[in-house]
Amino acid sequence: MSKSNVVERGNSVKLVFNVLLALLVLIIFSGQSTIGQTSPTQTPEGAAVVVKGKRLFYFYSNVGEYTPRQRAIMASQVLQRLAEDPDFDVDSVRVQETSSGTDIVSGSTVIATVTPEDAKIAQSSTTQMANEFASRVRLAVSQRREATSASSLALAVGLTVAATVILLLSLVLVSKLAADTCWWISRQRGQAIKGLKIQNAELIGANALADLFLTLVKFLQILFWFSLFATYIVQVLGFYPSTKHLAKAVMANAVAPLASIWEKVLEYFPSLVILVLIILVTYAVIGFARFFFDSVRDQTIKFADFDPDWAEPTYKLSRFLILAFAMMVAMPYLPGWDSPAFKQVGLVIGILVSFGSTGVVSNVMAGAVLTYTNAFKFGDRVKIADTVGDIVEKNLFVTKVRTPKNEVVSIPNGTIMTTNVTNYSTLAREKQLILYTSVTIGYDEPWQQVEACLMAAAADSYGLLKEPKPFILQNELADFYVDYQLNVYTELANEMPLVYSELHKRIQDKFNEAGMEIMSPHIFAVRDGNEIAIPKQYRGENYKRPTFGISQT
Repeated sequence: MSKSNVVERGNSVKLVFNVLLALLVLIIFSGQSTIGQTSPTQTPEGAAVVVKGKRLFYFYSNVGEYTPRQRAIMASQVLQRLAEDPDFDVDSVRVQETSSGTDIVSGSTVIATVTPEDAKIAQSSTTQMANEFASRVRLAVSQRREATSASSLALAVGLTVAATVILLLSLVLVSKLAADTCWWISRQRGQAIKGLKIQNAELIGANALADLFLTLVKFLQILFWFSLFATYIVQVLGFYPSTKHLAKAVMANAVAPLASIWEKVLEYFPSLVILVLIILVTYAVIGFARFFFDSVRDQTIKFADFDPDWAEPTYKLSRFLILAFAMMVAMPYLPGWDSPAFKQVGLVIGILVSFGSTGVVSNVMAGAVLTYTNAFKFGDRVKIADTVGDIVEKNLFVTKVRTPKNEVVSIPNGTIMTTNVTNYSTLAREKQLILYTSVTIGYDEPWQQVEACLMAAAADSYGLLKEPKPFILQNELADFYVDYQLNVYTELANEMPLVYSELHKRIQDKFNEAGMEIMSPHIFAVRDGNEIAIPKQYRGENYKRPTFGISQT
């Protein structure tokens, strides 16, 4: 064996000896260090809180009935909402000590809670872990926003350009439509667009109506423009994260009143349906009443004790009662019925009606009594107090009378109930209306001749009946004359002035033909040179004026 081989073998043995010696020393020292100590426990793996695919921190212990996994899921959801909220400020994330541990909060929102058990397993304190977790939340949200800000800005710019193009096209379309509509309205003046009339009364002319339509079109155009601009501004503000809160505020302020109105409309809709039904039913009942009482008036429907002349006033009274009942039923369904203002106004109106309706109610009651007692009818010649004329109108409040002088006098029904009413037409229809007139003739004329002249005048006069026969009454034997009253029958109650006038003409003719003077109120038998008071054509050819005579006793 050579000397070099011996040296190499010796070196190898030396290397092995040194390795074994090192292992022996390591074993000895490690054994000495573990003396009196327990072996280390293995840390269990916790549940991670993940936001946008990134693990921020772990939960290790249960909190009540919630497992670490459930706690992690809830914290992830809260962070997800905060990360997507453009108004979320990362600097608002802070820690807050509580009796159950340390909370990580943002404003009033609790993101997560580090419990003493979590800190113990992680070999840390709750405050240290919570601060570390809060830092990771701030960093994660900031990085996420930085990563998405560029793409969001590019998208917002693109959407703004598209919204601007749509706005311009919409403005052009609305302007074109408004211009075409105005042109058509101008062309249709007096043709398709005509004035509004009620019979021959023109409420609004064709030109004024066309101008009204043009103004309405321009107003709608401006309204559409404003709506388009408002929508455009709100949408553009919503495209950018930094101004999205302004869009929400504008929408809230604009939509809130409209939503409140719509809510009130929906709330009132059932009452509106009931109100419409009440109106329709009332309209149908009034229509049936109109048909029924028209049939009674025309006597196609008959009742034994119901005068056809009562049909029209009864319909009016029934219509009034139907409308009053319908109003009473419909009032609770009117808008604002329960409001204090409505009740106060109703109270004031009720007080005014109570104080001022005494005369009205009395007139209404009197009108109903006059109607159903047949005191008079339309067209009757009546005398009410000092008014003589024909009935031209009857209603629940007043009765209107047209006098022979063509004067229309309105008399309250309450007044009629407290005065005498003479109905000439009722007697005339029964051939019992008596007209009478008086003449005074001196005692020098035989009463038989006077009555013969009066009967002859009645026989030749206009509008008098032959049967029953006229009759004469001697009302008074005065100092100088006899009062003869001629009574005649007529059917022409509405022509009484004309009948009287013709009768007086005939009386004058008959007395003049008989050579008798009508000297009322006095006549003297001794004339002392005065001419007889009858027309010359009735005096005769041999008539001479008497002389003035003086006699001596």
